[in-house]
Amino acid sequence: MSRNPLIEAIHEARYDLQTCAEKDKPAARMRLYSLLAQAGSRVEPAVTPEDLLDALYDDYKEFRRMKQRQQWPKLGP
Repeated sequence: MSRNPLIEAIHEARYDLQTCAEKDKPAARMRLYSLLAQAGSRVEPAVTPEDLLDALYDDYKEFRRMKQRQQWPKLGP
């Protein structure tokens, strides 16, 4: 699935935040919100990070499903 690189980075950062160790969460949260601020400032009027997360939620669910499928063990022939 072809995506906008910034949206892809936001999805990766959101997934990392949800799956990282508790000690890594502050850095992951900062990375996610930095990307959201960057994306939100590209449009006029500016969009809040929370609104962007809401708008991208369905797309993120598909991204997360794809990531989980990649982690499934492969069955041999």
